[in-house]
Parts: sequence; structure tokens; C-alpha cells
Amino acid sequence: MITIVYSVLLLGILGFASGTFLAFAAKKFEVKEDPREAIVKAVLPNNDCGSCGYPGCAAFAKAFIKGEVGKDGCVPGKAQGVPELLEKISKMSIDELNKIYEESGEDDSKILKLLKQN
Repeated sequence: MITIVYSVLLLGILGFASGTFLAFAAKKFEVKEDPREAIVKAVLPNNDCGSCGYPGCAAFAKAFIKGEVGKDGCVPGKAQGVPELLEKISKMSIDELNKIYEESGEDDSKILKLLKQN
């Protein structure tokens, strides 16, 4: 009987220690997303079609932020007004984009609404 108690106690301690370490490691090595990329990705149609030459909308958003691709690169988004919104985003300051990202709570529909208001 005492063996079972010791085994349960040992496993409980090991589980708690492992969980604490994993929580610390997750916080320490957290990868923060660039708000500008999230805003550009929210504007895109999210078809991940690859017609822009990138493997998906997230890759296109990263390339747009880096300046590797122009606002007209998203072919399916032209009918939805994506180039106009990308032009607007490119003219906004980083502080304005951070404010929109924080106010939206990372919700794509709120990001679009806030962009159209500004």
C-alpha cells in the first residue's frame, strides 16, 4: 500500500514540476506576431490560393510588410478593394497600426471595421 502512495506522490510532484517548467518555457520563448502582418492578413481574402506567387496569405502579408511585393499582388482581392486598403495601411504610422490592432482584440472583422473608419 505504501508503494502506491509513494508512486502517486512522486508522479504528482513530477507532473507539477514539468507543468511549471513548460509554462515558464512557453512564456520565455513566446513568439510575438507583428501587428502589421496581422492587419494586412485581415485585409486579404484568406483564400491561400497562391496566385500572388506566395504560398498563402500569411506569406504575402509578410512580403508586403517587407516591401517585396506591391499592393496589387493579391489577384483575388482586387475585386474586394484590397489594393486600396493596402495603400491605406502603407501610409499609416506604426503607432496607428498598433492602436488598431490593440482595439480590435485580434479580430479580423473588427480590424477591417477600424481600418475603414480611419
